[in-house]
Amino acid sequence: MPRQILSPVGLNQWLEFFQDKTLPVRASTQARLHKALEHPSSNLLTLAPIVRTDPVLCLHITRAAQALLKEKDAKLASLEHAIQTLGFDRVREVLDAQQPFRLNPGSTQHTQFMRAVADSHHASTQVTDWLSQKQSGFTEEARLASLLYGFIHWLAWLYAPLHKEAYQRKVLEEGVDVALAEHDIFGCTLQELGFRLAQRWNLPSLTIEALSHDTSPSSDLLNKLHLKAMGDPRLTGDPLREINHFLQQPFFAVKLSNWLALTVTRGWNTPKAHRLLEVISDYLRLDSHTALARLHSQCAESARQYHLPGVLSPAAEMLFIPSRQPTPGLLREAERQQLHDTAPAVCLSQAPPARPQTTPGSAPIELLNDFKDKGQFERCVEQLRQPASSTKPALLLQLLLKGLHEGLGLNRVCILQRNPGKHQLKTLLSTGFDSGHLMTRYENNLEIPSLFKRMCDKPTCVWYNSRTYERLQPLLPADFEACLPTHDWLMMSLFDQHGAIALVYADMGEQSPPITEFYSERFRFLGASTAQALKHLTQVSP
Repeated sequence: MPRQILSPVGLNQWLEFFQDKTLPVRASTQARLHKALEHPSSNLLTLAPIVRTDPVLCLHITRAAQALLKEKDAKLASLEHAIQTLGFDRVREVLDAQQPFRLNPGSTQHTQFMRAVADSHHASTQVTDWLSQKQSGFTEEARLASLLYGFIHWLAWLYAPLHKEAYQRKVLEEGVDVALAEHDIFGCTLQELGFRLAQRWNLPSLTIEALSHDTSPSSDLLNKLHLKAMGDPRLTGDPLREINHFLQQPFFAVKLSNWLALTVTRGWNTPKAHRLLEVISDYLRLDSHTALARLHSQCAESARQYHLPGVLSPAAEMLFIPSRQPTPGLLREAERQQLHDTAPAVCLSQAPPARPQTTPGSAPIELLNDFKDKGQFERCVEQLRQPASSTKPALLLQLLLKGLHEGLGLNRVCILQRNPGKHQLKTLLSTGFDSGHLMTRYENNLEIPSLFKRMCDKPTCVWYNSRTYERLQPLLPADFEACLPTHDWLMMSLFDQHGAIALVYADMGEQSPPITEFYSERFRFLGASTAQALKHLTQVSP
């Protein structure tokens, strides 16, 4: 029986797992560079084109140069700068310390590792062309930063292939958002993991800045980016200045090139790829057809420079009809069994929930359509309609909880409070749940795209049932699925004048009958009354 390697869980454990891992260098590049180092007419400038043919070798050279520059408190400006910092002898030492990599075309793990490296090469090629056109002063610095931005994906395919395959299945087969799928599988996003590992590995500052979630645009800023790309005349004044300032930051070009490379590897004709094209066209100040032609030419150039079997997908799709399932990255069963001996196994919190049934079981179930205590419900409504000026928001949330549980008769109710400073959602109040139930201590990271993030962006009321299952299920974090009953549930976001402050969740219990329209309508009504009271408090508060 094959031994099972325990899987790391969460950011810190994965950080320790990858901390001391090394990446192999292409054997052909290793041989070419050894030959150049021994040639009497070689100089440091002639080494750079050879090193550049393998992004993994660029990573090793950069790390070695960064270690030397750190002592002098200097900044690395380009790959050429890194090679000049090291000199012939140190470049030879770095090269000799690396393991050679020989591709097995029959191995999905190998081809996906090389495809991930190729995606980084593609991003670097694109950003070099963009910034050269704009005559930017930081072209070479961004070129190197863009090349190293996706290094965590290289590591993940090489050392956690079962997790990457599970991620691919979630994205391709279940339609889950990429960041949410990463969080479900790894317990963190790979961007966040790459950021922390880049800090430990002392990668260039622009790479670290580009990987930081703090420099990622908010949903509001992304909307403004698309408005600007579409030439919307409503975007003027401070919002337009904010967008122009963001576009001028060096990290934006690095992010944008990698967004493009990681998106078109699944197809040039996806909605995400089209939205990116609009932003890139505006960034380059070109019409969409000229911009697309330019992107295609650079994609083909990258594929020409970095060619290995199985890594041509983005370039090939420009010439051939895209397949229905581009670049699946799914392992064959025999390869998966072999990898169980060398790679950590995937441990999910639970299997995806079954579709809610309106009439579970063979016997008919009587559906509930009445208040538990109508008087209590009406008293809560009245108190919410006329809150005293001294009333605190917490009291209004308690009234909502009481009205839904004791008045309306929803068996389990909880209030999840939003912490804007920490981008976090956390259970504040709950009733009806068993002691120790996961919902009573649930937390969610609002930086991860999910149903929670959407509900905190705009007022929303959700009724999860057999009709809405297919639309909502891909948006649910895996750890939240573990909290849910087998049937329907309700959730609504509560806003004051400044934005979302809480979400209210309710259901009828683990094995209770489906929720009816009677409860859904009154849940929405009481939630709306609470939101109105919260806005009133904001308006009257000094």
